[in-house]
Amino acid sequence: MEPRLSIIIPFYNVERYIAKCLESVLNQDIPQSDYEVICVNDGSPDNSRDIVLDYMKRFPNIRLIEHERNKKLGAARNTGRSIANGNYIWNVDSDDKIVPNCLSKMLKYCEDNALDILEFRPISFLGNETKVLPFVPPTEYPMTGLDYLEQLSSYEVSQMSSVWRKMTRRVFLDENDIFSPEINYGEDVPFSFKALITAKRFMSVSDVCYLYRSNPEALTGSGWQPTAISLYEKCFHNAKLIYDVYKTVPKRYVNVSNSIKDAAAYTLNRYYSYLGKMDSTEQKAFLKECRQSFTKDTFAFHLLSKKQALLYLSWLTGIL
Repeated sequence: MEPRLSIIIPFYNVERYIAKCLESVLNQDIPQSDYEVICVNDGSPDNSRDIVLDYMKRFPNIRLIEHERNKKLGAARNTGRSIANGNYIWNVDSDDKIVPNCLSKMLKYCEDNALDILEFRPISFLGNETKVLPFVPPTEYPMTGLDYLEQLSSYEVSQMSSVWRKMTRRVFLDENDIFSPEINYGEDVPFSFKALITAKRFMSVSDVCYLYRSNPEALTGSGWQPTAISLYEKCFHNAKLIYDVYKTVPKRYVNVSNSIKDAAAYTLNRYYSYLGKMDSTEQKAFLKECRQSFTKDTFAFHLLSKKQALLYLSWLTGIL
């Protein structure tokens, strides 16, 4: 009998947090046979693996799959998905937690309404301090993802980009060929937008289910030190992926189209806030990569005005 849910937890260098994460997903109100916990070791150099192995001895619903080398977060999520048996998928980050005894109610929402996607509320925490993160309005009944997004503001649409805010039906993802981009930075956004605009049965609920750690050491936290490759991936490459989703939105969904296009433009232009953290060699390597891509692919011209695009290209060229 297939489990009702697969919780996928990629991990890398999180020995200080992963036990708390596992405790939270195991402190639940459904039998262990109803769900599996798939831990993906993405080449972690610390003792995270040993912690997972210790939990596996005590909890038979934990599975471990390992990468021989680091393949990045998106790839690790796809690896977990490739062996998942659950009817629904929940991607949980290894330094975060989920709310105790939330699975029964969340799965009931999903199963009773035959949902493709269920969206729920998160809370951020740092030490003993907590804060409710922005959330989107709840729905009274299932609707298409496009119809739901169309009634939101661009800001509200942007709040739906994180994969850990959602339970998603596995067969729905498979049938629509929706996978995480195999990158480390911002991979949530194109994945979530593609899933949302494809979903035929979507619901949002006001229940708080996810506890997001405000971790300055995370991939894009305040302590993140970008390299040329990582910043290019986070900004330029990711903007292209979001733009590709934008092009598939039916024309009658004007607000959805504009919101996703805005998200792509915002992502493209985020580089500036990170450049100051890089030394001159990394800056030049990043800008060189952007210039080469900018001249090969016209998508950026569709995100910026013609004047902005020409100024941008001139600036990239003049810097080097």
